[in-house]
Amino acid sequence: MNSYSFKKYQPAGLRLWHWLNALAILGLLGTAFLRKTFLSWRGNAALIEQKIQAAGGAITPELAKDIAVSIRTPMWDWHYVLGFTLGALLVIRILVGIFSVKSCPATHAVKATWNLSRVPAAEKANAIHYTLVRTGYALFYLVTVFMVVSGVVMYFKENLGLDKAVINPIKEIHELSMWFFVVFVVGHLIGVVIAELRHDQGLVSDMIHGGKK
Repeated sequence: MNSYSFKKYQPAGLRLWHWLNALAILGLLGTAFLRKTFLSWRGNAALIEQKIQAAGGAITPELAKDIAVSIRTPMWDWHYVLGFTLGALLVIRILVGIFSVKSCPATHAVKATWNLSRVPAAEKANAIHYTLVRTGYALFYLVTVFMVVSGVVMYFKENLGLDKAVINPIKEIHELSMWFFVVFVVGHLIGVVIAELRHDQGLVSDMIHGGKK
């Protein structure tokens, strides 16, 4: 095993956290995708108006919008559930990092970057790859913190007394940040496949069974 391998023993708690976190993020991306496409209130409201008018009926745009939003609401409630789940998982991961592991992804990224200049030429490529991956993980947690905090702020906007002038910019950045997770998930999957085919065989198996201590 080389110095820049990602293979190591994965405790059961960390494995469970990893898969729950993955399910929460995929669920959040899925509900966001549905909200912007098949369950978009704008598209469905227009369709409702069109179908009712074609049948000889009449409906106001406001009522059509209310119906479209009502159709979407049960699905979007799951977005909230998954969002709070992601928040809880994030808090657990932070507490584990502080009290158990006593390190954080940012620390790994900084150390890897700091040591790059001392790495032998033969290991330079692996060292750069390792550093980039660690930096990606650090960004992942940073963006996750923002997504959780901004999501909570938007959910409790009325309780916090925040108007649209404050909420709209937060919402725009929140939605834009979603694309980071899309890129991260795709990059993570591609990276795991490449690692499995090269020097880290059994990486996926270790995240399921734990691997060797």
